[in-house]
Amino acid sequence: MIQKHSDNFDLLRYLRSQKNDGNIAPYYLASKACLEDLKITNPFKNYFYTIGLYYGEGARIRIGTTDYDLTRGSLLTIGPGMTCKWLSTSFPSNDTLFFYDDIFVNNFSRSFFYSLEFFCPDEKSVMQLTEMQFEEMQQLFSTLRAIADKPEAVSGILYSILIISQKYFWSLYRGNKKELNGKEHTVVKFRELVSKNFSQYKDVAFYAEQLHISPKYLSEILVEYTGLSAKKWIEFHIMQEAKYLLSFWNMSVKEVSFQLGYTDSSHFSRAFRSYEGQLPTEFKNTVEIPA
Repeated sequence: MIQKHSDNFDLLRYLRSQKNDGNIAPYYLASKACLEDLKITNPFKNYFYTIGLYYGEGARIRIGTTDYDLTRGSLLTIGPGMTCKWLSTSFPSNDTLFFYDDIFVNNFSRSFFYSLEFFCPDEKSVMQLTEMQFEEMQQLFSTLRAIADKPEAVSGILYSILIISQKYFWSLYRGNKKELNGKEHTVVKFRELVSKNFSQYKDVAFYAEQLHISPKYLSEILVEYTGLSAKKWIEFHIMQEAKYLLSFWNMSVKEVSFQLGYTDSSHFSRAFRSYEGQLPTEFKNTVEIPA
């Protein structure tokens, strides 16, 4: 059991290490007992995605600067890069899936994934479901629990959970809209392009050209719908990948910088310090290594 966690603690990495079964699947399905055993009281950052369904009252979490009470029918959604802090160490029954987006790499086009607004940094992280929605989602999580040790099947159930969650999100926060508008499709295409190309192309102009719009208009659309400019989204992807590689893989700072497309590791170090407030070597040294 870990009693103390640094801000750089990688929760998913730790949970996977505890299984000790050789499974390297990019996900972990946690439960009430699992979360209680962690005893996490310090803030920590997500390097991954989280979606969880809660079946009772008693959990409270701070995501960014917002506090949420998790009760029966709460659907928790957290994207990478968010600072989180559990404000309670006792939990009701729940199913909480932690996963990396490469869970879909061999099964689906990941385009749909970048349309999921509830994983964007400026969106609300908890949906309170109606009784009918709760029962529907409960069935899906029950199926997920039943096949949790079968990586080839998990992505299919997770896909269903995410698509249905988007409909719930639209119903609750978007006036019950049914589909993305033109600007939102541009946001999705941009986010997909960045996810595939950020290590090679770091200039907004490249992505604007691919989308046949001006860099200024691209950033205006992104700020309107996500709260982040195009430059900030590119930077976000680069630094999330950098933190993931520095914390999860046994790679040097120089190796990470080259993998991210920097020809000079000092340029990467300066960019990382500007974004994180510390050098990558300092970050790497403070990452808690699971026992």
